[in-house]
Amino acid sequence: MRILLIGPHPPPHGGISVHVSGIHRQLMAAGVTCSILDTSLVRPGLGFGWTVLRHALRGWTLHLHTNGHNVKSWLLALGCGLAGQSRGGCILTLHSGMVAGYLETAPLWRRKLAALTCSLYTQVICVGPETRSALLSLGVDSRGMEVLPAFLSAGSPPVSPESELQAWIGRHRPLFSTVLFFRPEYGFDLLVAGLARLSRLYPSFGCMVMGSGEQRAEAGKRVREAGLEESILLLGDVNHDACLALMSVCDVFLRPTLADGDSISVREALSLGVPVVASRVGARPAGAILFRPGDVEEMLAAVDLALAVKRSNPSRAAGSMDRLMEIYRQVDGSQGRLCPT
Repeated sequence: MRILLIGPHPPPHGGISVHVSGIHRQLMAAGVTCSILDTSLVRPGLGFGWTVLRHALRGWTLHLHTNGHNVKSWLLALGCGLAGQSRGGCILTLHSGMVAGYLETAPLWRRKLAALTCSLYTQVICVGPETRSALLSLGVDSRGMEVLPAFLSAGSPPVSPESELQAWIGRHRPLFSTVLFFRPEYGFDLLVAGLARLSRLYPSFGCMVMGSGEQRAEAGKRVREAGLEESILLLGDVNHDACLALMSVCDVFLRPTLADGDSISVREALSLGVPVVASRVGARPAGAILFRPGDVEEMLAAVDLALAVKRSNPSRAAGSMDRLMEIYRQVDGSQGRLCPT
């Protein structure tokens, strides 16, 4: 069995890239031949297409990871799906929580493109049930689809924060953290608005924001305008082990997104025993304290509740790797679409 993972690879350490990296690490540890074709470093074209096709012709199982909420994503999926026909099986994972909304409002040709593309894959993995429902409405065969969270596991972080950062952490309580990209759907403005109000009750609070994005400069300006430069720390892109270490020392993990799939960071925080406050979007696991997306009042009420909750014992939440290995074995030996197991 040989697996070609096609998708973004860290850095930056976002949800899809962390998932791709985690699959690669666990497959290699299990003795499975695995390579990554990093879509963040290559431009789709003849060279990219030939690389994918060459692997397929040599018998590699293709596994594409993409967001699914724009035309570029579906064209990429179409190309990889066509290449996968040369070996009889390939896998598509759709990560974004905006897939359903995108398909519902898309013109007919885009909906047909999505349906055609999915038909090329032996297995379509949706990280949330809304995505599966949207694909079913397009007529995609349910036998080749399943919902599988993009969460593998989160053990105890092997690193500790650097001394300078530890000093900052020591000056701030309660301590919050969040992981995001600086794009509108991640709700950073809502986060700042809520924290500005929270500062009246907790003047020494701190919030570590991990992530990057095209609106990073605007985010810094927003923090300065709110007078929270000492309280909100924009750490930029942080490697995964360091991210887990910082999450583990916090009182509450915040996820104020306006749209979401199945957030890896939410599941990781819960697995570390950290209370989670998250917007009621996408697929949220049991244990998260939820609030209506975009509602500052509900978010603050949820934060109050989370601060009153004692840290839990790290959960034994099962990751999806065992099921993913089953899918790889089935696709590796199949010549058509899978039936449910």
